[in-house]
Amino acid sequence: MNILRFQRWSIGLGSTSLCVAAVWAFVPPQGQGQGDIPGVGELGGPTRPLNPQEMAQWLRGRAVFDRNFHKSDGLGNPEMNADSCRACHQDPVMGGAGGLELNVSRFGNDNGGAGPFTDLTGGQGLSKMRPPYVGGREEHDPTTADVFEQRQTPSILGAGLLDEIFDAAILANEDPSDTNTDGIYGVARLIDVGGIPEVGHFGWKGQIPHLGDFIRDAMAGECGMTTPDNGRPFGQSTDTDAVADPELSPGEFLEVHFFLLLLGPPPRGGSNDPAVAQGEALFTSIGCATCHIPSMLGPNGPVPLYSNLLLHNVMPGGFRGMVEPGAPAGFFQTPPLWGIRHTAPYLHDGRGEDLTGAILAHFGEADQVRQNFEALTAPEKEALILFLEDL
Repeated sequence: MNILRFQRWSIGLGSTSLCVAAVWAFVPPQGQGQGDIPGVGELGGPTRPLNPQEMAQWLRGRAVFDRNFHKSDGLGNPEMNADSCRACHQDPVMGGAGGLELNVSRFGNDNGGAGPFTDLTGGQGLSKMRPPYVGGREEHDPTTADVFEQRQTPSILGAGLLDEIFDAAILANEDPSDTNTDGIYGVARLIDVGGIPEVGHFGWKGQIPHLGDFIRDAMAGECGMTTPDNGRPFGQSTDTDAVADPELSPGEFLEVHFFLLLLGPPPRGGSNDPAVAQGEALFTSIGCATCHIPSMLGPNGPVPLYSNLLLHNVMPGGFRGMVEPGAPAGFFQTPPLWGIRHTAPYLHDGRGEDLTGAILAHFGEADQVRQNFEALTAPEKEALILFLEDL
């Protein structure tokens, strides 16, 4: 299968129903891949075998994810970062990550580093695309914003499995007081949803509890589009343009949610090279697996994500960045490592050009782990990188 061709192909739901109907009819038996529809265990394929009805629904959701929205659909009100979900989540296949050119910026004011941190009017996010009459908020007054961060587009392959990981499994790995004195703390991000704290599963600062919340938040923040109101504080249910709300219909929301819920995780490379096994052992012995836990428990068994989904401070001392309730500057959620070989550059802003660079850019709680890596011999470092490249 030509993966590159698959990832760039746009169904264009808003163009002709005949085109979409033809795609829906192209249903492989038992979820096995045919043509440009990846199968179970392939990049971009479903998590499990799907019956014909499920496959049809999954493909409808993929079509919404791939759809190039237009102003007539409610796109941009008035700002946006992209005109589709696929525009950012495309590497190595639809639903994957995004390169540096797709980074977005977040701005705030921390009083020159002395604090306290305050959001700008309108929030931290600053969209990349806006009409000429909408200036950048940081340009109105040179004292308005004095700190900013870049944000990389994360892969959402396997997002449904991440969504299902038990909150108790995440909370069990917290160590806010460093009781084992390894220098690594780790706290779950708790988000107030109607007065009830919920554990964050998504976002660089763990700010999104569940997959449906993620879709709503992304449609509003990235595409400037409204979604069905479900009473939760994510996304936007109304806006002021002439397009009727919600701009993403309830049916479309359910379809794209179904697609992402069953979009499979990146498969392991499966190398039999003894150096890969050696690298895996080193990954554990030098401390990487303390935060990048190989698997966590969900309702269908262990999920091999290589993350604990906790917040850790991994930036150097004096780092200035975005602050959110429960997530100070420099604190980021441990990103899953499955499929990491496909998602360079690395870290929240792309400062890690390659895997070695990403490891060397770990500070704070990860100081000792980074130093352990630096102390490895050249062949040992090579083995560790080979292991990561097999994930």
